[in-house]
Amino acid sequence: MEAVKEPLLLMDIERELAGPGRDAALAKYDAALVALSARVDAAMKTGLPPAEFPKAKELMEATVLARKILRLTVRVDGRAT
Repeated sequence: MEAVKEPLLLMDIERELAGPGRDAALAKYDAALVALSARVDAAMKTGLPPAEFPKAKELMEATVLARKILRLTVRVDGRAT
């Protein structure tokens, strides 16, 4: 994964998801969320300090929610909701 040079704005992401390359954009952002989820899952399996476990669990839940929102953002007609 390449380094981000400047922060992405939500509107930029929405435009990508609404444009002609929406399938590629969806795949890119979904892959990033899957990778994050896998890293958190691996950390949870290898063991975390008790104070860090709730944070990791919340991050895991947030990635699941973000993936759902990502899919809801892309509609059949290609327009962001």
